[in-house]
Amino acid sequence: MKTDIIELNEDLMKEFDVEEFLFDMIKKCYHMEYVPQYHYDIINLEDYYVTPEKNTLFVAIDTDKRKIIATAAVRKYDKDYHIKGKHYTPQTTASIYRVFVHPDYRRSKLATKMVKKIEEFCKQEGYHEIYLHTQKDSIGALPFWLNNNYKITEVTNDSFGTIHMEKCLI
Repeated sequence: MKTDIIELNEDLMKEFDVEEFLFDMIKKCYHMEYVPQYHYDIINLEDYYVTPEKNTLFVAIDTDKRKIIATAAVRKYDKDYHIKGKHYTPQTTASIYRVFVHPDYRRSKLATKMVKKIEEFCKQEGYHEIYLHTQKDSIGALPFWLNNNYKITEVTNDSFGTIHMEKCLI
């Protein structure tokens, strides 16, 4: 299998249905349909990941089958989480979103390659740290992020079991 990892652009959006892939992964992973409160970026990919500076979405393509097999996105920190001892800003903090690998392609180090692309992008864009959150019930997510040197900054007791994490780049 040959894989290309490409930054999302208008041509790629014309050739592949990135939105469909993302919603398919959300349904498979979280048993969830479209929820405007959580998925607004997916229905506005260009506005969130193509047009803005310092934001992007990487897409992995199985070039033999010509299909999307993974995604990983990054954008300026745009939340207002109150994490003790942390002060994240859009100028210095990137946020990781939409890291998905199709089940048929898992255990091939593809997610690690996608995250490395994100980290390279963040360094080039001058970010100081990368923020992300995951949920305790997201199978394999916490060990994956810990193995990629992300540190837990806060564990919440919310209904999702949200775990906030970061990785310093400088």
